[in-house]
Amino acid sequence: MKRSKKIVAALIALTAGGFLAISSTSVLASQPKTDMVDLSAWQGAISNLGYQNMKNSGVKAITIKATEGTFYKNPLLGQQTDTAVQSGMSINFYHFANFTTKAQAKKEAKYFVKAVESVTNQKNVVMVIDFEASKLAKLPIATNNRNVKAFNKVVKAAGYSKTDLYTNANWVDSYISMTSKNKGWLASYPTNPTGVRYAAANAWQWSSSYKFGGKTSSLDVSQMNNDYYLNS
Repeated sequence: MKRSKKIVAALIALTAGGFLAISSTSVLASQPKTDMVDLSAWQGAISNLGYQNMKNSGVKAITIKATEGTFYKNPLLGQQTDTAVQSGMSINFYHFANFTTKAQAKKEAKYFVKAVESVTNQKNVVMVIDFEASKLAKLPIATNNRNVKAFNKVVKAAGYSKTDLYTNANWVDSYISMTSKNKGWLASYPTNPTGVRYAAANAWQWSSSYKFGGKTSSLDVSQMNNDYYLNS
């Protein structure tokens, strides 16, 4: 998600590694669906026409970066949210985690909630932890699980019942655990993406360089395995 720290590894023993560059005009056989796109300020302001083009291409949900740590709020959060809603797609939000302690997790959660509340009063959105910072891989899995639980407790206390965890597929069970409450949005970019992967997870992000309808902007696309990210 975060462009400077984009995760590109594949699930150990299950997927082939590699970086994918594919356009909607060069479709592979059984190519995964482009159900969901995630955005940050890196993509800039996207017009109604751009969102409509995505929707016409099968996108059902937009998940937008809201915050990072307790020091950054996406300056385009309001614009990206409003335009996605006007285009009739579901909206969700993610927070790039920096927390290494339980106390920090709680502070970041409050910061995240405040930012989301500033742009929408919807409570049925999915509130996602973007768990990919390299320093998190240096912590014991038990510590990371505890901190994620503390973060989500604050989010749910604010009225958001749907949480999830975005991470590299090969981090699962090594640095972080998936649970029934955080089934996961897993990133893995095989050289030749086809079919469905990680069926037990909520979604699979399979490319970070997809282009819709000849547009020049490269976007992150995911295939949803269920309707968890749909709320509109």
